[in-house]
Amino acid sequence: MVPCTLYSGAYHYGVGGLANSLYRQGFRGMMCIGYAPPLPPWAEGARRDGNDMIFQVSHDFLLRFIPWPSSNNLSLEKAHFLLHVLDEVAPQADGVLFFDADITVHGSWMFFEEWLHQGVALCLDGCYPLVPSRHPWRKGWQALALEAGYDRIRDLEYYANSGFVGVPRAERETIHCWAVLIETFLRSQSMVDNSVKFASREQAFVGDQDMLNAALMATNGPLSFIGPEGMDFSPAGYTMSHSIEGAKPWRKNFLVQAVSGHPPSKADKSFWRYADYPIRLFGSIRIAAERSTMKMASVIGRFYRRS
Repeated sequence: MVPCTLYSGAYHYGVGGLANSLYRQGFRGMMCIGYAPPLPPWAEGARRDGNDMIFQVSHDFLLRFIPWPSSNNLSLEKAHFLLHVLDEVAPQADGVLFFDADITVHGSWMFFEEWLHQGVALCLDGCYPLVPSRHPWRKGWQALALEAGYDRIRDLEYYANSGFVGVPRAERETIHCWAVLIETFLRSQSMVDNSVKFASREQAFVGDQDMLNAALMATNGPLSFIGPEGMDFSPAGYTMSHSIEGAKPWRKNFLVQAVSGHPPSKADKSFWRYADYPIRLFGSIRIAAERSTMKMASVIGRFYRRS
């Protein structure tokens, strides 16, 4: 199984945190990273391999940086990137797992490998975990699938968050369908930057996540959902933390946030827990200071929190 992500700009910090968390949870092998140059400063010493760059983190862990230029918002490139990894970069891999670059992993890598034996691995969204089969959005998703040539539509009740998608090779068609639906949608729209995330939520499509859920309806492979806790959107999580609240952990002033009634989140704490090893993302003084500040902010949060 090959873990993958896409990033541009300062999200390289999130990539480093994700890579560290995967390694510390037992992953060994190659992680594929689609990126818009330049390379992260923490990847100094990476060597060229064709068009790609290889950063050898340890003798048993390497990061393959794959240039991925696109006029699209990178969120709309997830499916195409996964197909590239599965078909071109790692044709012998049993499957691929995509993680957004603001996720860290705190479940064992063995859990993720076993999870993919159940089918396409997905987490329910934190805001809209249930989207019943006759929900208005699904009419739009079905129409897009039919336009793209998919005429067998199954009823589903769950709504997946596209921040994580694990696909065994046997279910490659799910990724292919996702890519086709994105292409079909983009051809039908007049968008300045090929980004739909600012559309009204009354609409059936506000981003790649809706195309993913349309693809789940249009294909018939087995799906393995876990709840919103899968990304720490709700209590009792045991697999991942997804940073979706305000600024990203590497940009937050935790004390200012705390006195404003917003203590550090699970995702904030997870990122800084993984900021130092095996890749050191910041200097030791910065890491120690951020961890100490988070502790103080967490104490403040026990007494003062906005509802």
